[in-house]
Amino acid sequence: MLAAAATAALTSLVAVSGAAAPPPTDDKAATARWMAAHIEWGSLSTTSSRSQGIEVGDPFGNPYSFADVDGVPYFYASGLDASIIDINAGADRVTLALSEAALQANNGTEVLSACEIGAGTFGDPENPPCARLVLSGKWEKVEDTKEVADAKAALFKRHPSFKLLPSGGFHNFFVGKIVLDGVWLIDFYGGPAIISPKDYFAANASASSKQHPTTTATSSSSLLATAPPAGPPSPKLPIATARWMVDAMNYGFLVTKSSRSDGSHIGDAFGNPYAFANVKGVPYFYGTDLDASMIDLFQGKSSRASFALSEASYPEAILNACKIGTLMGDPENPPCARLVLSGEMSKVKVNSTEDETAKAALFKKHPSFKNLPAGHGFYALKMEIDGIWLISHYGGAAIIKPDDYFKGVDAENDFKIVV
Repeated sequence: MLAAAATAALTSLVAVSGAAAPPPTDDKAATARWMAAHIEWGSLSTTSSRSQGIEVGDPFGNPYSFADVDGVPYFYASGLDASIIDINAGADRVTLALSEAALQANNGTEVLSACEIGAGTFGDPENPPCARLVLSGKWEKVEDTKEVADAKAALFKRHPSFKLLPSGGFHNFFVGKIVLDGVWLIDFYGGPAIISPKDYFAANASASSKQHPTTTATSSSSLLATAPPAGPPSPKLPIATARWMVDAMNYGFLVTKSSRSDGSHIGDAFGNPYAFANVKGVPYFYGTDLDASMIDLFQGKSSRASFALSEASYPEAILNACKIGTLMGDPENPPCARLVLSGEMSKVKVNSTEDETAKAALFKKHPSFKNLPAGHGFYALKMEIDGIWLISHYGGAAIIKPDDYFKGVDAENDFKIVV
């Protein structure tokens, strides 16, 4: 019976990624290449040049689809997109953060048990064996005719709806890529691996191993203490959508200003997949000073961050708007909502009422957090939200006032659309 369940789960993995199980954890470069080759979306992080829904200079994460060609991540982007506006303003350094938690069966369940909440002792998107990869470098618009053709072939194969997007006129979609100069990976306990670009490009992306167990294809709600809320509100209700996403999603991408030179450049917008829990609209996290993002926030020069969520990570099902293969379905499809919260990050006072409330919410949503080693000094922290940016429909981003977000009710003039 267990063998049958494992076979079914592995079949799901093949369907999602087109490959067998990931490489062994001691082959870091191959793991990084495997993730880039088989994960369909991540968070593209830039330094904001905009003051609507975020502050100028903030690190800004944006859920983005991509495809790789021989390890190089390529994107199909429009000059209207917030990330491209940032890049065109002169800040051309970017990072792309990926999580193995993005590999999901059709019912939303993570395919790899290390990522599945409630699986074993430590199963969670924040569990180190649920691998996290951050690729960093300079953004470049692709001009070479052959390279554009090869990139489009890969992008359109992985994201068929991209063929329907306009390559001219107002939207003017084009091919961009990251010229890699940094590779940061966590795929097991013991801290990050810093991989040289040379070793990354030399690695075999198809290497596989049986060391990464798969999970059964049960609904994740059966593993949670409480089921997540019902499906999303109308995409035409931005405030309700934002509050629902903060309540329903299990993880997002915490984006900080890097204070480190290992695997990234100092000053880069550094995205890191992170689990969280919601308390009345406020996202709380469980961190340790050993973590790269916490080092950036509390040992670096800026405690500001953004937190990017995508409906593509909904744990109960792959929503139609996000499902690759439907007419326009894709994680980059505007009705597959993308939410970016920004603000100051602060540690919660230990043993306070807020600390108790935050930990209760975190441990309920992420039961494995109770099993984390006390010696690592984990603590609760939160984001003091002062910026909210949302795309949940065609026509541009909605900028939501924090006061209106916390009221939780959509009303006229509570948000504005930025094209």
